[in-house]
Amino acid sequence: MQNKTIGLIGGIGWASSAEYYRMINELMVERMGIAHSARIILSSLNQFDFTSRAALASPLLIEDFLVDEVARLKAAGADFFLLCANGAHRFVPAILPRLGLPLISIIEACAQKVEAAQISRVALLGVKQTMSGHFYHDRLAASGITTLTPTVAEQNVIHDIIYTELIHNRMTANSRRIFVDIIEKLAQAGAEGVILGCTEIPLLIDQHHVSIPVFNTNAIHCEAAVAFAFDDSV
Repeated sequence: MQNKTIGLIGGIGWASSAEYYRMINELMVERMGIAHSARIILSSLNQFDFTSRAALASPLLIEDFLVDEVARLKAAGADFFLLCANGAHRFVPAILPRLGLPLISIIEACAQKVEAAQISRVALLGVKQTMSGHFYHDRLAASGITTLTPTVAEQNVIHDIIYTELIHNRMTANSRRIFVDIIEKLAQAGAEGVILGCTEIPLLIDQHHVSIPVFNTNAIHCEAAVAFAFDDSV
């Protein structure tokens, strides 16, 4: 039985949020049978409402905005929630004490998968705030895992493709080639796996495109959510 109702904060962007809904429901069918679907409450944000606040020098507006969205989910009946974007997790440490719902962290869930794979050096792709930030790096370092990231120029290219194409559900062979080339370069530098640390990247890249293990943060996050909804150990 699904014991807890899943809350999702999505819309950053909508294409990957749709993948969350699909994957969670497919996992529910695997557990409960074809007659079942997941109990989900989705708060789909206007992307501009998020990005415009996140870009401000002071973090107070974006923090208050996210806290309010979590309160809406709780009022609607969610028992816990997922923030369906890797980069948005950089605000989690500041807002966590203010939240009225348990959070399933995409960072924690992914780090546990990397640990289980016994990988000591992992590549990380995502938006610039994820690749150049510390929230993934610090959590992985706590488990003795080194994080490798693309060059600054490559980070800019990845960021631009995410925001001009992937977020709008546009996938091109040229962009896929760029991502694959960057991943393979990181593999040559010693990466034993790659974290697709933006929920849009798995729309473009999957395991058969690259030579090293892929950590699909969308799938990992959804698996953790379903496990928690069923009271599994996560």
